Amino acid sequence: MSTDKKVFQTLPVKEKSQYPHQDCKNRHECMRAIQMILDNEASYEQLEHFNQNIDKCLPCIENYNLEVTIRQILCDKIERKSVPTEVIDAIKVKINSPVA
Repeated sequence: MSTDKKVFQTLPVKEKSQYPHQDCKNRHECMRAIQMILDNEASYEQLEHFNQNIDKCLPCIENYNLEVTIRQILCDKIERKSVPTEVIDAIKVKINSPVA
């Protein structure tokens, strides 16, 4: 079992006045895209759009960095332990047994 921890990188933040967009008009869509990117579920087009536009919107950069920070903290705190085969087998039996 791999014990590698995922490492997320935050984006550098420039001076606030250097961003053309101080407010995000598509906050919900942007947050959904950020989560898909960090989950490696984003399409090529979504990733390209993100890369082309992330340096223009301060709220999106802040949300991205917050999401990265939260995910990294969770990855650092999670302790991976191996599960005994007997426990795995018992769970499989319960899952596969008919409901009474």
